[in-house]
Amino acid sequence: MDAPKTNFLNTCLFFNTNVFSRHLLKLAELEFAHLKISPAHASLLLLVFETPGISPKELSRLLQLNPSTVTRFVDALAKKKLVRRQNKGKVAFIYPTPRGLDIKAKVAQAYKNLYLKYSEILGPETAVMLSHRISQASERIKTSLALKDDPIS
Repeated sequence: MDAPKTNFLNTCLFFNTNVFSRHLLKLAELEFAHLKISPAHASLLLLVFETPGISPKELSRLLQLNPSTVTRFVDALAKKKLVRRQNKGKVAFIYPTPRGLDIKAKVAQAYKNLYLKYSEILGPETAVMLSHRISQASERIKTSLALKDDPIS
């Protein structure tokens, strides 16, 4: 017996956003593979490049990740000597290392290439519209769950 051409999954936002996310992640992993960093680590690196001395708490807020996840990311990037921590009292601040700064342009280019690839596939207007709408929807769900200050890992 053949599977139905449409089913409840075709209209399930949860299912479809997860499938879309997995496909988009594969595209991103291909773009960042030559740098030997994950797309998530690249996102953190770009924020550190943009704001040297950024706190893990601010990284957590901007990346919408739990602090423990940010700590793991920073640990992994520090191990690769791409970032360093500087402690001031009980607070740590994250800075790019010279080695990290050496790949800054490559990280930015990989992100640009990723954008160009998914924009070519989806069309630039659709890519921008989807990003904007998903961001809005995510914020609405987060607010409705009263998780405003509790990032998701």
